[in-house]
Amino acid sequence: MAQQPSPTDVISHWYTLIENFSASSLEFYTSVEAAIQERQVPDCEISRVDWREGGVLSAKREYLRVTRGRYVFDICAAPFGTGFFISWWLASPGSSLGPLALLLLIVAVLLLISLSMNTFGFFMGLVIALIGIPFAFWLFVTLMKEAKEGWDDPLVAMPFLGHIYERVFRPQTYYKTDTALMFQEAIRNSVLEVVDGLTSAKGVRALTELERKPILREFSRR
Repeated sequence: MAQQPSPTDVISHWYTLIENFSASSLEFYTSVEAAIQERQVPDCEISRVDWREGGVLSAKREYLRVTRGRYVFDICAAPFGTGFFISWWLASPGSSLGPLALLLLIVAVLLLISLSMNTFGFFMGLVIALIGIPFAFWLFVTLMKEAKEGWDDPLVAMPFLGHIYERVFRPQTYYKTDTALMFQEAIRNSVLEVVDGLTSAKGVRALTELERKPILREFSRR
């Protein structure tokens, strides 16, 4: 099930309201999908998601979602009065399972220590546990990282230990930052390409360079 990012998950945001302009949201999304596919963005998944406008009983609005690894790009296009509103949100949703992950980790460590002591005796079992458990954990994390990016979001969200885990096993690097920026620019350019095509076809003023710039937060904090 798709997860709607919270405001604290948002990395960058962009929006514009094109005055005296009308278009179809469905056709806009279809055109953006085509523009993204032409760019052959690797490991990219495109879907549609419905987000509520407010509380539980409020109406829903359809967004175009582009997912790559731990990053999601939600794109909105909708009529607003006599204009047409377009926006996108780039986010890296966190996990709400941090406390549960910490509890399960503590239980697993205690069970392994107990098993080791019962098998090898108190002193030898304690030594084996102190050496074996960190190694087994490192091996497990390494294998899981090869299987699916973002699987360890609950571990990063753990109270107390999450920050240490992130520093050791998932540090921010130039490569990760550059890859995230490349993803942002590829999708941003796809949206702007469609916007430019629509405004040009209907003789509407093109967006200025200032209007094209997104509102950025720090990738290094993700």
